[in-house]
Amino acid sequence: MSHQTQIDYQHIATQCKSVCELAENQLAEMDNLLQELENNSSSILNEQVSALKKSIQEERTKLQRNIDKVRAAAEVQAKKGTVTVDNEKEEYRHRNDAIAAAEMLKREVDILASSKLVEFQGLLETLLKSSIEDNYRQMIKKGKGVVTVTAAVQSVLDGIADGTLKQFTYLAYLQDPSLSGDKLVEAGKRLSEETYESRYEREVENIRAELEAAKVEKDEIEKITATKGASKRETLTAMREAASQEIVDEKVRRQALKVITQAIQTRGFIVDKKNIKIKRDTNEVIMVALKASGEKAEFRIFLDGKFIYHFHGYEGQACQKDIEPFMHDLEEVYGIHVTNQTDIWSNPDKIATMKYQAINTNKNRR
Repeated sequence: MSHQTQIDYQHIATQCKSVCELAENQLAEMDNLLQELENNSSSILNEQVSALKKSIQEERTKLQRNIDKVRAAAEVQAKKGTVTVDNEKEEYRHRNDAIAAAEMLKREVDILASSKLVEFQGLLETLLKSSIEDNYRQMIKKGKGVVTVTAAVQSVLDGIADGTLKQFTYLAYLQDPSLSGDKLVEAGKRLSEETYESRYEREVENIRAELEAAKVEKDEIEKITATKGASKRETLTAMREAASQEIVDEKVRRQALKVITQAIQTRGFIVDKKNIKIKRDTNEVIMVALKASGEKAEFRIFLDGKFIYHFHGYEGQACQKDIEPFMHDLEEVYGIHVTNQTDIWSNPDKIATMKYQAINTNKNRR
């Protein structure tokens, strides 16, 4: 049996764009790493530096391509607004495709930030160690200008599919040329794991800084950065996933809050930061705005594109003098089209008249 369902495409677009912004931060991290590699291109291990640079550039190209796809899909979604469709139609079946693509992009970013970029940084630091360069010089001298790798060692290296692990394994060989076979692979893995140990505190601080930049509450930052896993690698992965989700949610919350705050301030209300609270159990923001004359407006803003408002302290229907211009501003000034407005309760005969309405919004940025 078919039925009518409303799809808020603009809310979908906002979520997608928030994930894209998160991913673009990691593009910047890769650019910084590439610049660092460029600055150290005179290293004696130029071949390994070039291989690392190639790996980073490949990851960067793939990430940029996926960001472009999700952002393009978001732009298409934003233009659709809020529509009502039959659940048997093709449009209904594909309503979550853009969100699914954004979620895949977020997972890619989480893996990149908590794993690959950590290893890339570790490889660079290991490449620049004086002990590695000393061993490399000795091997060049012994091989009369060429680093000789036995056929058995080369076979081990060729059998490693992961390019980063292959580089760690080669560096393990440079540290101890007597290694071969499984022992050499294990040495490469240990070198990789040591990267997580040595960089752990720095990576936690990076996550903390990203959360602070996104203006996430201090208590939530402490909760996320206190995450623990079976190993440093697993801890960073879990921490990064939690941080990414919180940053995306915070961007969505703040976009809605920003627009409503601007609209209510033009009506003469004052918004104090201490009167803005996040309820994480219900994923909503509660905001209270006051007028010098005593009237009050309360808002509950949700992540799904809805908000509830509550005006009180007015004489009779006087609150309509503030509500109607406020709704007009949302539509005309801030590009928010209100749909499914429901008057849940109103009593015009009481002095403390209250309007309590649930709103679905379609936010069209201009």
